[in-house]
Amino acid sequence: ATYQNAALVNGSKITCVMTSALACVNPTTATSNEITMTVTPAVAPSVSIVANSGNTICPGTNVTFTATPTNGGTTPTYQWKLNGNNVGTNAATYQNAALVNGSKITCVMTSALACANPTTATSNEITISVTAAVVPSVTIAANPAGAICAGTNVTFTATPTNGDATPTYQWKLNGNN
Repeated sequence: ATYQNAALVNGSKITCVMTSALACVNPTTATSNEITMTVTPAVAPSVSIVANSGNTICPGTNVTFTATPTNGGTTPTYQWKLNGNNVGTNAATYQNAALVNGSKITCVMTSALACANPTTATSNEITISVTAAVVPSVTIAANPAGAICAGTNVTFTATPTNGDATPTYQWKLNGNN
């Protein structure tokens, strides 16, 4: 009364012909309704992640990671991992403001598609590099230095520390810009 087949292809048509065992049946056979199979090909899911701040951050930076699924279906599930340990919630994003140097973030997505094979996919890994906090400073020098005569043109030169390659400057005279 049952039939199984694991090799059906798209468009396969299945019917059943039953032959009755009763003595007074006319006709002795009956044909069932027809079922036309729709076979969806298997799809491979994948997921990739990005960090909104890149992978180099300052201490305490709140980083948002976003997963982009492929073949995840309408409601895939997400398991975020920090250094291999489960973190976050079942969401396409994960935030963390306590990352340390060398933190490794991945995401495992489970596809909601019926024909996903395999059903889960692991994202690329983002390794966080935390740059130590630095304190900027600036010193200025006058040329000519020391006492000057009224009307002497004086050139002031700023020398920055931890100002990067192109810092900006706001000069002040008596506290005013």
